[in-house]
Amino acid sequence: MKYALPFIALSLSGCAISVTSTSNIAPIAPQSAQEALRPYYATLGTQLPKASPNPVLADDTVITRFAFGSCLNENRDMKIWDVIAAQNPQAFLLIGDNVYGDTRPTNGADIPTLAASYKKLNSRAEFDRFRRSVPMMTAWDDHDYGANDAGGAFAFKEWAEKAYETYWGSSDEVKSRPGVYESRIVGPKGKRVQFIILDGRFFRSDLATMPYRDPGPALGWYIPNMDPKATILGQAQWDWLAQELEKQADVRFIISSTQVITDAHNFEGWTNFPKERDRLYALLGQKGVNNAIFLTGDRHSGGFYKTNAPGLSKPLWDFTSSSLNFAFGKGDGSEREPDPRRTGGFWGIPNFGQIDIDWATKKVTMTLRKDDGSVIETQVANAVD
Repeated sequence: MKYALPFIALSLSGCAISVTSTSNIAPIAPQSAQEALRPYYATLGTQLPKASPNPVLADDTVITRFAFGSCLNENRDMKIWDVIAAQNPQAFLLIGDNVYGDTRPTNGADIPTLAASYKKLNSRAEFDRFRRSVPMMTAWDDHDYGANDAGGAFAFKEWAEKAYETYWGSSDEVKSRPGVYESRIVGPKGKRVQFIILDGRFFRSDLATMPYRDPGPALGWYIPNMDPKATILGQAQWDWLAQELEKQADVRFIISSTQVITDAHNFEGWTNFPKERDRLYALLGQKGVNNAIFLTGDRHSGGFYKTNAPGLSKPLWDFTSSSLNFAFGKGDGSEREPDPRRTGGFWGIPNFGQIDIDWATKKVTMTLRKDDGSVIETQVANAVD
């Protein structure tokens, strides 16, 4: 064992440059775990799994209904897919924890459990049937990113990104840059829907945690990270987002895998980075974006949130839908997590979100539905410009 550490040091330095023993040039050590791992990943011949073929959502489609959801455990009941299909959505957004690929030891930098989870999802007939019939867009969260609550420091994130992009058939634009953020506008002039899918994992700074105590806090260990350099999106993604918000759209859906508006808990969310959330609100105000709705997941419960932001004449909505088949509660958990920004209950039962757009009245109806299709709650937003 005494030779283990020198071997690792030599291996990492050797990833960057090769020198002879007589050279006076010092080896250039990798600056990050990701950089050190790139030569290893370049040698892998692993055949990563791919999802079933998916219909194309035509650019000129007038969107009147789509659905979304998060937290899909590939080993659990999949009946919800047939229920969602019965609502006849024109598209479906799967916005994070699309598989649970980090639930066992990774046993290596190639994260074999992540590939195994994708393969398992492919084997589920209900998902396969839905995938082949309804156009889909995706985001990732921690359990399909590769590690619980992980951010930009995750050593294996570049391989996780390759696995994600391979499985979901990401666009060349997404594959050309770090992270998996993307945007799309669908519909003719006057009925343009913009989907902005953020990546809150690849660039995110470390979470700040409260001191250990026993018993632990009921609503999470994280506290606000007030470091002025701390980020969720990273500068390149912020610049991209500013450009996207300048594009003409009649209603916008901004997808974040974690909740944006609420401060009622100490789990993951934009509440962990208040300066980044203030920056997001300020950007929306600067661009005059009065037609945006946040769609979020992660929490294994669903609910609606509303707040006012400086510079905006309409309230901002955050519609959380979670979990498709992996809920932790049995009903309304409002008493456990009181929140003045939440407009109704906090539903810890399997659910999905449905969005209906009435172009004549310029209203967006947001419906949280059970896994049998029945309505849990509905809210209406005047979000169409």
